[in-house]
Amino acid sequence: MRRVGEIVDNQTRFWNKFYDVVLEAHGDRNGDGLTFMPRNGFNAPAGASLATGGGQSTNVYSGGMYDLAEDEVLLIDTEVFEPPAYMGFHLANVWGESHDYANHVSSLNGTQARRDDDGHYRYVVAHRDPGVPNWLDTTGLRRGFMTMRWTYSQPTERLPVVTARKVVFDEIDDHLPASTPRFSPEDRREQIRVRQEHVQRRYRQY
Repeated sequence: MRRVGEIVDNQTRFWNKFYDVVLEAHGDRNGDGLTFMPRNGFNAPAGASLATGGGQSTNVYSGGMYDLAEDEVLLIDTEVFEPPAYMGFHLANVWGESHDYANHVSSLNGTQARRDDDGHYRYVVAHRDPGVPNWLDTTGLRRGFMTMRWTYSQPTERLPVVTARKVVFDEIDDHLPASTPRFSPEDRREQIRVRQEHVQRRYRQY
């Protein structure tokens, strides 16, 4: 039991330091005037590193933190120049634990996300359903981590571009293309039903 207590204590200290010092989740720690995980923004897409926890050498990552009041949302625009083999965007709490991705749309991969007519992927991070396809649900948590990942078979010559803007909920439509389709409550229920089915398949017992 003493050893278990030591492990728990060490893990708690390590992860607090990792998020505070390496990811600079609570502000600039190395004095360069920047934060590695910007608040309501994203760092520049880059290859795998210590801060990303490693990863495939041809992976490209971009991340940040959301910090949203009840009536605020984060609009995210991504432009991907070279199609990756895989792409994903997911939310996590401040401990890096994924939100409930079975019963909430807290992550989207390249197959699940809608690509706009101009080739961009636009996402809405919000506490409630904005009625658009690419909503990522905070599950009620005001603060959390955001991570994007693109996996390429070969190193890419042109990195994706990610921008973010915080607006109030009622202004969402003013910042999205007019061609953005509406997503009804029935559409959302079906989307979640499919997610639940996929999770059940992923963790099925043989």
